[in-house]
Amino acid sequence: MRQPLPRQKSWFPWRDILLQASLAAVWAGAFGGITGGVWLGTKLIVDPDSAHWLSDNLPDWTQLGFQSANRPESLDEIRDRIEDSGYTPAEPIEIPGASVEPDLLLPILQKRPEPCGKQCFEIVALQIYQRVSPGWNPEDSSLFYLTADVEVRGPAESYAIAPLVNAKSLPPGSTRPLPLTHLQTLTENAPADGLWFNLVGERDTGEGGLSYGQVYHYNPSRYSLSLMLQWTSPAGQLPQWEEFTGGGQPEFVVDRTVGLEPDFAVYQLRSRNFLPNPLQLVPLSLSEPALDSRTYQNALLLARNGLWSEAESILRSLKRERGSQWTSEAQSQLDKIAFHAEILSAQADASWASPSQKLLTALLDGRWSEGRNLLDDLGSNEIGEVISMLSSDTHRLWRRIEAMVRVNPTNQEAMFWGVIVRSLDRGQAEAMTWLTEQENVSATTLEDAEQVLNRIARN
Repeated sequence: MRQPLPRQKSWFPWRDILLQASLAAVWAGAFGGITGGVWLGTKLIVDPDSAHWLSDNLPDWTQLGFQSANRPESLDEIRDRIEDSGYTPAEPIEIPGASVEPDLLLPILQKRPEPCGKQCFEIVALQIYQRVSPGWNPEDSSLFYLTADVEVRGPAESYAIAPLVNAKSLPPGSTRPLPLTHLQTLTENAPADGLWFNLVGERDTGEGGLSYGQVYHYNPSRYSLSLMLQWTSPAGQLPQWEEFTGGGQPEFVVDRTVGLEPDFAVYQLRSRNFLPNPLQLVPLSLSEPALDSRTYQNALLLARNGLWSEAESILRSLKRERGSQWTSEAQSQLDKIAFHAEILSAQADASWASPSQKLLTALLDGRWSEGRNLLDDLGSNEIGEVISMLSSDTHRLWRRIEAMVRVNPTNQEAMFWGVIVRSLDRGQAEAMTWLTEQENVSATTLEDAEQVLNRIARN
């Protein structure tokens, strides 16, 4: 019997290939649809107005039922809306945006109650407006969406005047917020990541103009505007970006100096795990030692209490000993200390018309022996002026003396000045009690202390 002819199967492989290709296309389409849906959903959650572009570019019969109170507006419409709310829009500031055309930063002002002096408006909010992509209509580029709205509340009075309170020249302030009256863009030496703005206010303290403010950073990739720090400057100096510690990166420096007491706050730019704004300003502190060393800790203690030159000398000696083990963090702390030491040293070296000022600057720089020589050379007519000057500065002198005696309990000259300052603040009896309690006090120091206290008592 004849066997049937074998069936031709040459077309089956092609069918399998077509079937697999079709399945792959279906899977790819499904995956793309899911991915696109997730992306669009996420974008709508983060920015509900971001789907306008989709609705605007679809045919009329397919328009999305998309409703939002944040519709695109012209600049005139934005101004009218703000004025209708009882506020005043300031002049907009152009800032880099996602498109070629810049976006806008708009400060919102509110009238201050009388009397308001020269500044009768304060900034109460900052708004960022994203320029609409032209799409099919080039005229749309003159429309804007509100993408960030930050309420502005000035620093508390107690914070702004804190350096003066610490210097005993002002009573403590209240918790009421102080007005921020004008905006400064920080561009010189500023980091390239985003834009930096400084809101500034001023206050008359009776001893000069005090400036204070808040620093904001704008991250254009996320349309995020963040408050980074508050600052105050009794000397009325505006803070600035500069390479303060020599590390190759700009740092934000605030001058908080009061009188002869230098005080510069330094903030370094650091990254953080926060998507809207992955930057932060971290203060360069002298509280935590960069090296595990008792000597290093003692140097920071002296610096925190105003003995900058002594602290610098100790750290430079330690740096030579450590060699390659000296870290960049230790160098930053040394640079900050050296900067303050240079100012105090220059003041102590300067020529002063008043003997009391010459003596005070020597003591502020920790020049105990030099100060004692100046005291010994004073005539009977000058000792009264010096005692009056020392009486008004017992707080900052005592913290220096106390720190010096703690680090170096054999320093007889520091103990000698401790008796004088203590007597002006607590009386002679308590001053001598303090001195006799020092384990390493010498008989000579005790005798000299009694003599100088008797001399002060006669004036």
